[in-house]
Amino acid sequence: METYNFPDHLRGDTFDAIIFEVLVNSVALNLTGATVRIDLRKNGELYYRLKNNPGTGEGSITVTDAAAGKFRVDEQIIDIPGNVYSHDIEITLASGRKKTYAGGSWTIREDVTHDR
Repeated sequence: METYNFPDHLRGDTFDAIIFEVLVNSVALNLTGATVRIDLRKNGELYYRLKNNPGTGEGSITVTDAAAGKFRVDEQIIDIPGNVYSHDIEITLASGRKKTYAGGSWTIREDVTHDR
């Protein structure tokens, strides 16, 4: 599993999109029909989930080029309490094969100006 730490982010601000490319032995992983999911957790507790085909209250991921193994964590407002969260990137292929390809941390800092 590779380590990827998201850039620090201010709570309630718009997160700029990031594109990922998944390569296995230098070959693109075909993401056709795959589910891509990223959970943000602190002490095992789920604070936020991002995935393609998100449900209510979940963040958005878009598979941008399935054959080339590319997906994007979309531009979106990230409004969870300031903290350092653990995350991993789990992909379930159409075949049902499930693999975690990367993980790391994401620091969300509290902002000063907000409507909360």
